[in-house]
Amino acid sequence: MSNKLNQKLKHLTWTGLLCIAETLNACPGMLLGQHLPFSNLENIRRDRVSLYTFDGKGWDALAVQLDPLDRDGALVFPKDKNWVKDEVNFMDRLSFDISRFSKRYDQEVAKSSLSALPCGAKEIIELEYQGRYAYLMPCEPDPKAQKVRPVLHDHQLRTVKSADYSYTYTASNHLVFDDIKVAGAKESKTFVPVAKESDLLIVGDVKNFFTLYFDSSDIDAEIKYERQGPMGLMGGMEFFLRIMAFKIDLQLLPEVNFFEDSMFMPMMMTLPVDAKKYLRRGSGIYYSWASADDVEWNWKESRLDDLNLELLDPNSKLPLSQPSERHCDQRYCLYTIVAKAKDRPFVMNFKINRKAADLGFFPQLIRDVPAAEKKIGHKLGRYKAEGRVAIYFETARLPKGTHTWDFWIYFPDKNADEKCTFKIKRRNVSYLLKS
Repeated sequence: MSNKLNQKLKHLTWTGLLCIAETLNACPGMLLGQHLPFSNLENIRRDRVSLYTFDGKGWDALAVQLDPLDRDGALVFPKDKNWVKDEVNFMDRLSFDISRFSKRYDQEVAKSSLSALPCGAKEIIELEYQGRYAYLMPCEPDPKAQKVRPVLHDHQLRTVKSADYSYTYTASNHLVFDDIKVAGAKESKTFVPVAKESDLLIVGDVKNFFTLYFDSSDIDAEIKYERQGPMGLMGGMEFFLRIMAFKIDLQLLPEVNFFEDSMFMPMMMTLPVDAKKYLRRGSGIYYSWASADDVEWNWKESRLDDLNLELLDPNSKLPLSQPSERHCDQRYCLYTIVAKAKDRPFVMNFKINRKAADLGFFPQLIRDVPAAEKKIGHKLGRYKAEGRVAIYFETARLPKGTHTWDFWIYFPDKNADEKCTFKIKRRNVSYLLKS
């Protein structure tokens, strides 16, 4: 972004979307470098972006994590360890905890003796959410804020664990899990099972050919790259699709982000051809799992629609599936599955581009997995169908190119909010320092 454009926007209020839940303890805030109205972003090093709150008397440093993304929005793991000393890129992603936003640093305070900023910063960016504030500054990071390590990865046990949850992935496919547990009451220090034995099935009903089925055993998905930051653990995955004795690069390139009380998996799928030219209806992705004994699924609070199983019939004459307007705006469609494990909310959240959703690519709920298997004449995975829940994404109408969507799993403390996006204000308030 040019300095000229930054100067024009310097005193404006910027409003945009962050991936964050409105309950304060689920999903961290996120901002891209292009959304930071510093007057000269190009001259700020990555290791000199710090976040502070003001309590009315002084400043407190908060953890802020910067992760580089490529132009497609995928997480990057640079080989050169000095990448943190490079200048901030417009596609860099900042993550931070909004539950610790505090009081506003206003003009009267700035005029008083309390106006001195940490490290003598000469520019500040104000972030606001629901009347609470935090401030980004080009400062040397405070060591106390950088030492936070809320998430641990035990490679031998295939488990990622924080104080709030544990996620155990399968040995051959790290995208599917063996089990997920959430922390119970703090005084009990126990973990409550939520879901287990997730599975993945990709169906391609090829025109004038035959139907292809690829389940979790056909897909190698491995966390190959890893980086620990002050907000959590970032992982990059590599996928391979096995056909007989061969391995073919599957253009499905997600990352995994394990934060203190949530997991974020932005997904990217690249199709080399127009699916509608080669695939019949009923081609798509099934994702299924089994719930733990004490989990209650709240379908009334959830935001998604049941799948009409007749739509899986390639010869069906029913109208093709379309997203409900109540789940969508002009740009995105948001879908949420809500459950409770011994009164602790558990939420799965999907954010789909509206263009892809209009072509049938959005989650549709399958409550009767045995009936779905009977309809397609094939199992949805490795496990018995009884007691399982599944969602289906149709891919038969997607055009050639790259398609992205966001997948969150999070554990709010009290209420299971049905969104994982919200609006935040951010503005350059450096003029306070010159008043």
